[in-house]
Amino acid sequence: MRWLSEEKARRVEKRFGEAVAYYRTEHTAGLKVKKEQLKELLRYLKEREGFKQFVDLTCLDYPERKERFEAVYLLYDPDENERVVVKSSTDGTLPTVTDLWPGAKWAEREAYDMFGVTFEGHENLRRMFLWEGYEHHPLRKDFPLGGYKEVELPSLTELLHGRTDPPSHDFELAHTRLPTLEDLERTEKARLKKKAELVLNWGPLHPGTHGTIWFLFDLEGEKVVQCDVILGQLHRGMEKIAENLHYFQFLPYTDRMDYLSAVCNELAYVETVERLLGVEVPEKARYIRTLFAELQRINSHLLWLGTGALDLGALTVFLYAFREREKIMDILEGNAGYRLTTCFLRIGGVHYDLAEGTLEAVKQFIKTFPESLKEYHALLTRNRIWLRRTKGVGVITKEDVYAYGLTGPVARASGVPYDLRKLQPYAAYDEVEFDVPVGEVGDVYDRYLVRMEEMRQSLRIVEQCVSKLEKLPKDAPYVNKEHPAVMPPREDVYNALEDMVKTFRLVVHGEPAPEGEVYFAGENPRGELGFFVFSKGDGKPYRLRIRSGALYNLSIFPKLIEGRTIADAIALLGSLDPVVGETDR
Repeated sequence: MRWLSEEKARRVEKRFGEAVAYYRTEHTAGLKVKKEQLKELLRYLKEREGFKQFVDLTCLDYPERKERFEAVYLLYDPDENERVVVKSSTDGTLPTVTDLWPGAKWAEREAYDMFGVTFEGHENLRRMFLWEGYEHHPLRKDFPLGGYKEVELPSLTELLHGRTDPPSHDFELAHTRLPTLEDLERTEKARLKKKAELVLNWGPLHPGTHGTIWFLFDLEGEKVVQCDVILGQLHRGMEKIAENLHYFQFLPYTDRMDYLSAVCNELAYVETVERLLGVEVPEKARYIRTLFAELQRINSHLLWLGTGALDLGALTVFLYAFREREKIMDILEGNAGYRLTTCFLRIGGVHYDLAEGTLEAVKQFIKTFPESLKEYHALLTRNRIWLRRTKGVGVITKEDVYAYGLTGPVARASGVPYDLRKLQPYAAYDEVEFDVPVGEVGDVYDRYLVRMEEMRQSLRIVEQCVSKLEKLPKDAPYVNKEHPAVMPPREDVYNALEDMVKTFRLVVHGEPAPEGEVYFAGENPRGELGFFVFSKGDGKPYRLRIRSGALYNLSIFPKLIEGRTIADAIALLGSLDPVVGETDR
C-alpha cells in the first residue's frame, strides 16, 4: 500500500494553487489545505483522483495556536491501493463532509464530543460517547487526565474523626460528575426526532445487542421507521490514556478493546510503533505473531458463529463452536499465561518463546478443525430457517462500503477484496499463501459464508507458520533486544546488569520516538484496526488515534434496519459483529 504519489500531489497543487501544500514524512504523505477550500479539495480527491473510500477523521489539539485544532482526514483509493492524509487547521468550525461520505457522520460527532469542533451542516451534531449536557471535551490538551473535580467529598481523615471544617487535603476524594437520569432522558430525546407512534429501547443490556449498546427504534407497527445508536457505556478514554503513557506501557490497554481478538489488537499496535521507532522484528517472532493472530481470528469467528446462530435459535451450533474455541484458548493460555487479554506481543517481538508442546497442540487442531467446519455447514448453510432469516437481509453495496468506510468481512461480503494482509502485508503475511473470500450479494448470508471461508483460510496460514517454525533453530531470537526501545526478556534482566539498567531506563523515562507521524492498520476479525500516532520526539505520543473497524461497520446499521422488522435487527447486528470495547474505546 502506497501513500499519495507526487504525480497526484502536483495535479492537486496545480488545481488549487497556494491553498494546498503537499507534504511527505517517512511514513505518510498528504495535503495541507486552508479551511475554506477543504470541502472542495475532498470532493476533488474523491471524484477526480479516486480516493472514494472514507477511512477516518480525527483532530489534533494545539492550545498555543490561534487556530487551535487541526482536522486529520484519512482516505483510500481502492484502484491504486493508495492512501492520503488531508489536514486543515481551524479555530473550532469545519464544514461537514457527510454529504460526500455518510460514514463521516459518527466521526464528526466524535470529534465534536472529544474536541468541541463544530461541523457546519451536520444533520444531527450530538455527543457520540458522553451524555448531552456534559460541558467538557476530554481529548483537549487542557482537560486533566483524572477529569475535572466537580464534586468534592470529605477526606478519609475527616470522615473517620467526624470533622469536615476546616477541610484536610489528606486522602481527599474527588469525582467527576456522573450522568443523572435527567441527563440520560435528555440524551435519548436529542438523538431521535420522533416520526412514528412508538419508540422502542433495545439494550443496552439486552443479550441480542452483543454488548452494552443502546438502540432507539422509531416503529410503525413492526417496521422500523428510523433508528439511532447510543454508544459510550464502555467508554474509557483510551486515547487520552495513551498520551500519558510510554509506548510500551499502552500495549495491555489494546487487549481491552476488541477483547475477543487481543493478539490481533496488539499486533496492529506494535507494528505501528515499530515503524515509528525503526524496530526490526526477528523472523521467528514474525511467524509466532502470524500464527497466534490467525488462531485468534478463528477464535473470534467461532464466537461470532456460536452467538449469531444462538440469536436465531440454533443452540447446537453455539455448543459446537465453543468446543473448538476452548482448544484455541488452551493454546493461548499455555503461551501467554492468560486466556483472554494475553499481552503476549512486545515491541520488537513477543514476550516469550513458544512453550513446549505448542506446535504439537496446534498440529492436532489443524487435523481436527476441518471436520468441525463441515459440521457447522451441515447444520446451517442449507438450513431453511437459517436461509429465510439471512438471505436478502441487510444488503450492503460496494458504494456503501466506500461511503461508510466498511472493512473486514463486512466489506468483503459485498464484493470488495479489501484485506490488509494482502494489500499491506505485515508480520509474515507476505510469506504465506491464502485466498481472500468475497461475496456477491452483500447480505447477512454472504457475511456468514465469507467468515466461514475465512476460518478455512486462516487454518492454511496456521499450517504454514507451524511448518516454518519447525524448521527454525530452537534458539532463534524471538525479540530484538538490541534495539534501545525494546524491553529485554525477563530472564536476561535477572542475569545481566546492562539489561536490568536498560529495563529501568525504559520504565522510568521511556524511549524518545522520532518526530513525525505514522498510520498503520491491521486486518482484525472485525476489520481495519488502525493507529495514527503523532510524535513530537518524546517518549509518549502527542496524539494517538484508534481507528475502530467495529465502529464504522456499526455505523451503517441505522440505514440497513430502516423499513425492516425488529426480528431482522437481531440477524443484522450479529452479521456486523461489533465488539463494544472497541467501538467505545
